[in-house]
Amino acid sequence: MNRIDRSRSSKPIRQLGSTLVVALILLFIATVLALFATNVGLFAQRASGADVRARAIHQTLEAALSQGAEYIKNNRSTLVDPNNPTNSTYWTQCDAGDTSFPCGTVPSCAGDTGGTCAAGSANARRANMYYYSTTAGAGYNVDGTASGASTSNQINKNSLPIASAQRITSSNGYAVNYGVGALMCMIKSQASTYTGPAQCTTTATNAQGTYLFTITAVGNVSGESAASTLSMTFGSAPKVPGAVNAPTVVASSNLTVNGNTTFVTSPNAGGYGVPVTMWSRDFVRSNGSGNLDTCYFEDWIRNGSGTYQFESNSDNTPSKVVSCTGKGNSHCFCSQDISAGQGNLSYGSDILDNEAGSKKPVPVCPTSYPNCKPNYDVQPSEFPCDLFQYIFGVQAWKDSDGDNFCETRLSKVSQKMGDGSTQSVNVDEAYLYTNAALIYSTAHPSWPTAAQSVKDCQTLVAATRATSFTGGIVWDQTGACDLSPIVGWPDKPVAWVSDGDLKGSIGTVFGLVFVRDTTDPGPTVVGGAVSISNNSQGTIYGSLVIQGGGTLNGSSAVIYNGNVMQALSNLNATNPASQVPGTWTDRYGY
Repeated sequence: MNRIDRSRSSKPIRQLGSTLVVALILLFIATVLALFATNVGLFAQRASGADVRARAIHQTLEAALSQGAEYIKNNRSTLVDPNNPTNSTYWTQCDAGDTSFPCGTVPSCAGDTGGTCAAGSANARRANMYYYSTTAGAGYNVDGTASGASTSNQINKNSLPIASAQRITSSNGYAVNYGVGALMCMIKSQASTYTGPAQCTTTATNAQGTYLFTITAVGNVSGESAASTLSMTFGSAPKVPGAVNAPTVVASSNLTVNGNTTFVTSPNAGGYGVPVTMWSRDFVRSNGSGNLDTCYFEDWIRNGSGTYQFESNSDNTPSKVVSCTGKGNSHCFCSQDISAGQGNLSYGSDILDNEAGSKKPVPVCPTSYPNCKPNYDVQPSEFPCDLFQYIFGVQAWKDSDGDNFCETRLSKVSQKMGDGSTQSVNVDEAYLYTNAALIYSTAHPSWPTAAQSVKDCQTLVAATRATSFTGGIVWDQTGACDLSPIVGWPDKPVAWVSDGDLKGSIGTVFGLVFVRDTTDPGPTVVGGAVSISNNSQGTIYGSLVIQGGGTLNGSSAVIYNGNVMQALSNLNATNPASQVPGTWTDRYGY
């Protein structure tokens, strides 16, 4: 039996305070963690807000790049006048060392080799470009600064007037101010042996007709540090680059003119202020009892019994094309002839041909035509070897025997057609299939796309007069269509391509008529195989180009009109624009 020792007293357990210390430490750690979590939350919230603002600016500027590109494309006829592409009303040349908006978004030297390249030097890039700038400025507050829309603000002054207000408010309440600047580069024509980078030029006569535009979008959020700059380059290459300064009539073989025919000269075809009316690598003749007259437009329009009128644009507004009612020589005529002839042509300075090649006596200048000044014969090397390349900028023929005439077709290429098939076609045909707005074909009616295809000549002509017609290349593969009663509009002209001999009548045509040589593999005669035999009383307001020769009969007229040809050159349909790969960047900041 165990006994309990009641005499042993129990001692109290001593409290040392360790529990309290541990609790305080844990509480402190919890507090630190809570404060850290709060700070992380605030940082995340700030980062999230900054990300939202950055995304809003970025997306706005992406849209702004597209908006700026569309503005340039839609206002091309104003901003890029082929006769004055660097118009100081809109464009100012950059300085080599200018890094401000928007010149600073391109390197000073081609290839970004560093340094400062002066205008005209081989490696110059920035100094050979032009930035958009107007005295009126953009008309809105681009960067949201206190100066508002003041034209003294460089960014405001050098931004495109793309809208009345450039301030977009996102769904989360952030307001983004933005604007777009533009730089223009006229691509310089280079020798075929040139292997360097594409060069810009400040001399319009050295330009090849291709333009590059570098557009820079800047944006910010007022009251915030959020700001960004994006830029990219897009190119615009004309589909009919040779139209603007083409002579009134161009023929690669001999051309005979009968009847009362009138030609108004192309005033700058031989260079600024150098008129050329008829240009042939062979001879030009005037036969029969009729009269051939060439003169300046002002002379032609101010003579005769006709009344004057402005031809209507596609929206029924008056155009800049002045004509006489009734058309033809009975209403307008030349009184101060540059060249004229009845039976024998009296040559003036506006007719360039090769009389030696004709093996006929060289015409002399009678005293009754004081403006007549015989020209030296056109040398074969002075005339375009390939007229398709001269007008459309795409080589389709080559010179195989060294006579400066391209008589051999280039090798055929594969072309996907509208019916989904892939066909082997000539280079010029592939170009026309790709770029023509309308095509009439009986040999291959399924090859054009649904948008291009028309069922007959009447439909083809009528389609060019629809208000929805955008202008551009129209291809008659049959060569049998009459170009009447009216083809195209003054503001939406055509580049009408007729295959083979053109025998149809001509009414009123706004644009260029190109008679295409379809000989395969090539013509057997120097100059081309096609011909034109026309007996109309119609008028072409533009140019006539023949890959061959022929005869013009009747009381017809070819009246070069700079407004029509400039419209053809500046149409969106004939100037497709696309972004240059690898040019998008956000490395600049303003």
